[in-house]
Amino acid sequence: MDDNTIDKLTSQSVYDHDGSEKTPLYAKNNNEKALLKLIIAFCMVFCIGLLFILLIHIHYGSNQLVPHGNVASDNDQCSQYGIDVLKMGGNAVDAAITAALCNSVVLLHLSGLGGNGVMVVYDHRTGIGNTIDFRATPSSHNITGVPGFLAGLFYANVKYGILPWKTLVEPSINLAKTGITVTESLLEAINQNTTKLIEDENLKHWISTVSNSSLGQIIKVPNGLIKTLISISLHGPLEFYKEMSEELKLILKPDDVMSYQPLILPVLRQTYMKYCIITSNKGTGGPILLKVLNKINNTNTYLEDLSLLNSFKDLGDNWDQNFGLQVSTTDVFDLYVTIISGLGSVFGSRVLTKSGYILNNALDLNLNSHMLSQTERVTSLHLPIIAVETGSLCGRRLISGAADVRDGTQLLLSMLKTDPQDILNVNTITRFHFKNNDVDIEYPYNVTKQFSKLINNFGYHLFNATLPYPTSNIIQKVEDRSVAFSDSRGSGKSYTL
Repeated sequence: MDDNTIDKLTSQSVYDHDGSEKTPLYAKNNNEKALLKLIIAFCMVFCIGLLFILLIHIHYGSNQLVPHGNVASDNDQCSQYGIDVLKMGGNAVDAAITAALCNSVVLLHLSGLGGNGVMVVYDHRTGIGNTIDFRATPSSHNITGVPGFLAGLFYANVKYGILPWKTLVEPSINLAKTGITVTESLLEAINQNTTKLIEDENLKHWISTVSNSSLGQIIKVPNGLIKTLISISLHGPLEFYKEMSEELKLILKPDDVMSYQPLILPVLRQTYMKYCIITSNKGTGGPILLKVLNKINNTNTYLEDLSLLNSFKDLGDNWDQNFGLQVSTTDVFDLYVTIISGLGSVFGSRVLTKSGYILNNALDLNLNSHMLSQTERVTSLHLPIIAVETGSLCGRRLISGAADVRDGTQLLLSMLKTDPQDILNVNTITRFHFKNNDVDIEYPYNVTKQFSKLINNFGYHLFNATLPYPTSNIIQKVEDRSVAFSDSRGSGKSYTL
């Protein structure tokens, strides 16, 4: 604005006959004119700067105002810890690591430091996804493999995380010091006949403590676990594997333990029912899922169930049930994470170490008939699942998974066929656990006589599934709306930030 313009705006014509001011732009002298120009210039620069920041945010920032993230796991407190990490500025990987570590403390009969797993990290904005493979590697023992759980989580934090490792471990330490709640899942696991086979004195003693406790009671974690977690928070996996190599040298070769490294592989993708199915790579349930999707008949519910059974049978389904825990997380950056971790079977190898964690029985469940070399991984049925509706960046997205591909395939089909408005109903859909011609049914009272007759006519034998039932936790996003919920088969709770 030049001096002539200001002179016009501040001329006597803008005053009433009594001298009262008509305009706020009046200036009596040159000093006031200079100050006025400075104020106007500052306002213009501020507005332009604000507009520039807004344009940057629109282009590069979040495509949603709320929610800022979700955490779905098998434990209320663990999900809350994951949300706390998001509040501190962590991303979905940080939140998933925190929740998975926490779950391994409160549900140590299903997962833990002596276990294994697989993780899928998917960036929805770029479409890039990777598999972090921390399955067990063989060593000198015929049942237990070298655990990859801790190495896998640490690697994920280094490669994708934002917050320091110690920050992610501290919630589990605090929880372990306070004590863990006796869950229905833990009591159900102890009540199964398999616990009668336990010979390890450490595990026998801890189970005895749990057996004398009631549902909801707070009990101490196994001896040594708190010390181990503190060491992990300070030194990461290096010290953990060093101590393992010394403590378990009669079970696992020290060199095998110290040389363990997770793998990073691309994700597998396949289009099915207008969705891009994203899952883990070789040696896991991912390739099995994609083979089955090519085989099944999805035109009728009964035919689909029967087709599913036949498809797995055609693949030589002589596999024992894989158990474990699943965590789903998302964040404001549209990073989606699903982790599957487990000990193999419930209570794994039934050996509780002096360091406070249960060892896996991964080699018991290995699918390969040949002897594994030291460079091979023990096969697993773990199945991380991310399903993205094709044709729209803001279309429906589903983040979940299962410890066993047979459960995960049923879960995926249920999610895809359920209206987004009714996604919570997926929790109530009966699932089957099958091996060869034996079909174990969850919630058998929900199964119709017509279906039972059909299954029997095709040579399958129906049984009631044993407890605890496997769980899968789900996050669904549609446009800027999201819902997270934990499986009703477990005792978890999910949160949205």
